[in-house]
Amino acid sequence: MINFKYCPICKELLEESFIEGKDRQHCKECGWIHYLNPVPVVSCLVSNGKGELLLIKRGIEPCLGAWALPGGYMEIDETSPEAGARELLEETGLDGIPGRLVGLSMEKSRIYGSILTIGIEYKVEKYDLNPGDDAEAAAFFDTKNLPKNPFKSQRELVEKFLEKTGKQ
Repeated sequence: MINFKYCPICKELLEESFIEGKDRQHCKECGWIHYLNPVPVVSCLVSNGKGELLLIKRGIEPCLGAWALPGGYMEIDETSPEAGARELLEETGLDGIPGRLVGLSMEKSRIYGSILTIGIEYKVEKYDLNPGDDAEAAAFFDTKNLPKNPFKSQRELVEKFLEKTGKQ
């Protein structure tokens, strides 16, 4: 989470005041207010013909080596379904078609303060896994024997996904 000392617009020294119900940094010179908003992340929920769930083994921090859902941060020019499709392709080699919104979940982040995780179901036609980008490996897991996912928001989304698909 970034705290500024100077205004990023006019470079004046920032002050802190109670604004709109919260203590916020702001600039008295130009009026800029530092809002701490969550960063959007997309998590991809993909199951194969056997009802197994796709996970990737993380190749980067945070949680290097842990199994988690494929996904990542949205870029400024993407919709959430586009971001998920891009991340799914980069991390697993799978070309996914966005389906239903599984749910939303908030989680604290050491780096960004908080993230808003958007869970989207993706349909794939070919299941030829080719891990890349931020993933060491990719595999489908029986939903009754999933490895421990280190991200609370993803665990909540998996639960919602399994409830809606009747695989819990």
